Amino acid sequence: MESLTQLLQPNCTIEKEGIYVTNDIANKTVWDKLAIENPTHAVISSNDEAEAAAKSKPQIEDIKSHLASTDVLLDYGSGYGRVAKYILPDMPLAGYVGLDSSYNMLQLFKDRYDRSDSEQQTPVLFLNADIHSVPLQSQSVDKVIVCAVFLHNHKSIVATSMGELTRVVKPGGQVLVYSSFPRAWTFMGLQGHLYQMLLNLLGRPFKNGPVRYYTASEIKKLFDKFSDVQLVPHGFTFVPKSLIILPKFIDTAWRVTIANPINSLLAMIIPKSLHRHFAIHFDVIAKR
Repeated sequence: MESLTQLLQPNCTIEKEGIYVTNDIANKTVWDKLAIENPTHAVISSNDEAEAAAKSKPQIEDIKSHLASTDVLLDYGSGYGRVAKYILPDMPLAGYVGLDSSYNMLQLFKDRYDRSDSEQQTPVLFLNADIHSVPLQSQSVDKVIVCAVFLHNHKSIVATSMGELTRVVKPGGQVLVYSSFPRAWTFMGLQGHLYQMLLNLLGRPFKNGPVRYYTASEIKKLFDKFSDVQLVPHGFTFVPKSLIILPKFIDTAWRVTIANPINSLLAMIIPKSLHRHFAIHFDVIAKR
């Protein structure tokens, strides 16, 4: 842990029970409230941890394929350490930085880490900071992972965050972004744009929570300082899985009885070579 604190910018944090808190972060955030209600809510949409783990398995395996034992990894929006709990026991690293805006979530992460001998093979720095203001030294980490974080933040915050990630990753290092850039050119994307327009009209453009949708060109612009950027399409959608105008119980019925069966059928009928045109989101693999 001591060696990882050298990655911090001087005089930017205070240590609180093993967690380093930035001077300017609020004591409580919306993510803290969600963490108190349900520790998984602020990180994953499913309340079933086992189900979430099964869905995350391909993502975890892909992350592992990009890591080396000499890497210092920054988990950007680490939450309660959902990714770390599957990586660290199997792959000891030079260091792991868990950054999250919720102190409560980091407490859950640290409590588990302190009880896990296998995870403790890797030193971990717990960092309570906003994603758009990272108190790490420039060119201080080898790899960065972002898992389902950007999509709920306003695009201007994501742009600032990408500037920070670009700054802290070493030349030749990688940024891996998963489930954070839903495609704009879908029916869900159209709904999302209309909802954002409504928020703008209501004077609440920066509301945290609504999903923001991206075109491929918008994503590439965010990574314009990287030498190699790959956009990897994932999923398949034609019928929107959710209708934001419907009450929750009707929306659930829509997804289960209409959207999911139709999308599954179309995914079987439409040739695999065309699935990229119906992808739900883009993952990103970018080399600095």
